[in-house]
Amino acid sequence: MKSIKILPLLLLLFLCSCGKLATTPEDKKSVDEILKFYGGYVETMKGVQTLNGKTSDFFEVEIKESKLINNQPQRAISNAANIAFIVFQNQKPGEYDVIKTKLLLSDGASFTKSFTQKELQEVKDIYPEVEKINSFLLNKNYSGILEMFDPKFKPKEEVAKEALSGMDSKGGSITKIQFQGFEFIDDANLGNIVVIREVGVRDHVFPFINIAFDRKTKKLLNIEFP
Repeated sequence: MKSIKILPLLLLLFLCSCGKLATTPEDKKSVDEILKFYGGYVETMKGVQTLNGKTSDFFEVEIKESKLINNQPQRAISNAANIAFIVFQNQKPGEYDVIKTKLLLSDGASFTKSFTQKELQEVKDIYPEVEKINSFLLNKNYSGILEMFDPKFKPKEEVAKEALSGMDSKGGSITKIQFQGFEFIDDANLGNIVVIREVGVRDHVFPFINIAFDRKTKKLLNIEFP
């Protein structure tokens, strides 16, 4: 059975009167959406933190006993990012400076990651490009995907089309695509990138999809099905 426990964290006594420390409808909506996606058991904390002289409002989500997360320990970063993004999407603009995620895994390990409002907004701003690529994949518009590439990283048309159509022939056409998080990476070849993590639904398999964008230009640099 899914359950929820909201725990406000009071970092300083004088913050008791601060309205942000009360559980809001947006907080509850965020947790409901997380439970809908991941299942398991969720606790939340929020308050104020000071780091390097800078004070920030934060909201933290701790999740455990999620089968999806426990079955994908290698995707801890993207799952943590997805949870933070779910919170961000369901909050009023500027509500929290930092959103933290803590994953408690079935083997006793834990994973914690923090995301700033600026980072989450960056992903939100690039998401229309992701939706465009998803539409092209669903409709087998391989030429449309190629046109989105940064010219420096654009693959040869015949090679790309053959690879994409080959995957459709082997695994079946993609019928649905689900966003499952993101990761910021400094790549030796591609530079400073954000990788959008997704999963597709085909007739016979459920392949992961990784889409890499340049963080400055927002241009598509790479798409792969690992």
